[in-house]
Amino acid sequence: MLHSSDMKPDRLRRLLADQIAHDQAREFRRYFLKRLAVLAAATWLLGWIHLLPRTVFWAVLAAAALAIGLMSPSGNPASTRDRQQTRRRRG
Repeated sequence: MLHSSDMKPDRLRRLLADQIAHDQAREFRRYFLKRLAVLAAATWLLGWIHLLPRTVFWAVLAAAALAIGLMSPSGNPASTRDRQQTRRRRG
């Protein structure tokens, strides 16, 4: 747990701004990916009942895969550099 009295005000502001930015990015990804999933499902449904050609279906599927790859969080987030390392328990 982090106490505000343990840190300098500038560092506390920076950590808070990093956390807010991280939360906003996560919410944007969630919003975008939900819309993309609905679009892909609608495309699949219309392709299944033969109202759209298969080319459109595969194009939407490729765009969805690209967007998911671009929107996925990186394995090395910048906000973790300010966190203290925790020891792993052996047991």
